[in-house]
Amino acid sequence: MLWRAFKSGLLGLVVGPVLAVLIMIAAMIFDPKCGAGDSGGCAMGLATVPVATALPSFALFFGLRLAADLWRARPSIRQLRNWGRGE
Repeated sequence: MLWRAFKSGLLGLVVGPVLAVLIMIAAMIFDPKCGAGDSGGCAMGLATVPVATALPSFALFFGLRLAADLWRARPSIRQLRNWGRGE
């Protein structure tokens, strides 16, 4: 269960920054302040966004997979009703 969550977290470590870079590129294309004569802030945003989104995306993917696995592993109502009975 934890291994699957860790693998999903590693997937998030890749997917999250890639999506963030794509969103940042789209923002740079459509923002009139970014372009020729820019001080370089837009380019620095492109460099810092993947770093800033790596750990939160890992945590999000890890947490969602762990929650899904724990939800699937929960006992059924019948098992809870018969808790402690030897039948």
